[in-house]
Amino acid sequence: MKHLKYLSLAAGLMLMASSCTTIRKTATTAEVDNTVVTYPTVADLEVKSKTSKTMTWSFSPCHIAEPKLSTAKGNLIAELLEEQKADVLLEAQFTFQRTPYGERVLTVTGFPAVYKNFRKATKSDLDAIKAIPANEKTIYNKGGGLLGVFGK
Repeated sequence: MKHLKYLSLAAGLMLMASSCTTIRKTATTAEVDNTVVTYPTVADLEVKSKTSKTMTWSFSPCHIAEPKLSTAKGNLIAELLEEQKADVLLEAQFTFQRTPYGERVLTVTGFPAVYKNFRKATKSDLDAIKAIPANEKTIYNKGGGLLGVFGK
């Protein structure tokens, strides 16, 4: 019993002694060149004829089977683009009709389009991009990327 007392006392003293040591770390940094050079890429946009797609579902009192409207819109656009083999839907317009405790109907209408002929921007492309007013660049740039010039 006496040995256990001395052993625990020795372990406690060792812990106290080791906790008082100083740890020293050093680090060095390297300079990073912040001048990343990028060049815009532009593409032509082949716009197809106006088309629409409709989705219907029934009212659900507990809203479990009912999709969120924003999710339903995104899924409807995705299905339309897949059917048309298109990349983007231009001028998408939605109509949503519902009857109390009845059927819900969501319709999207727009112009499916396909990106073609990706290339480095020419001087005329760059001039066209610069000519777009800044407020319009944010209006038409719903995707969040950099705005480019599509078509000729």
